[in-house]
Order: sequence, then structure tokens, then C-alpha cells
Amino acid sequence: MHHGPGDTGAVSRRTHVTLTDEQYDFLHGESARTGLSVAELLRRAVDGTYRPEERRRVRGFDFAIGVWTKPDAAVAGRRAGIR
Repeated sequence: MHHGPGDTGAVSRRTHVTLTDEQYDFLHGESARTGLSVAELLRRAVDGTYRPEERRRVRGFDFAIGVWTKPDAAVAGRRAGIR
């Protein structure tokens, strides 16, 4: 692969994802609420769920208490990774 002047070497890939109506509505609602694009929300969701060590860290505290009889696997895995 040839990289031109000023090219950082970073390659972006485009993908197609099929969402339920509820997922679609939720993402677009979050996009409107946060001002972030749907694509950015999805990128953050992937990094936060599958590569939590890659997330940027900010100073502060994270405190959560939750009780689930059948937790969602992605949520349970994400919460277990916080130190």
C-alpha cells in the first residue's frame, strides 16, 4: 500500500450493520442528545466493550451498583474490566 505525503498510515474501513428499529432509534436519539455522530457512538461502543484498555481515561470516580438476574454479556464483561 502506498502512502502519500501527510498520510498518517491510518486506514478506515466502512461496514454495514443491520439494526433493529429500537437500536436505530436509540442511536439516533443518543446522537441528537450528545452531538456525536452515530458512527462515533458505534466506534466508542466497540472500543468500550471489546477494547476497554484503548479508551481514554479522565480523572474522577466511577461507582456503580447493579443487580441483574440475567445480565447482558456485553455489559457484564465491560463492568468486570474496570479497576
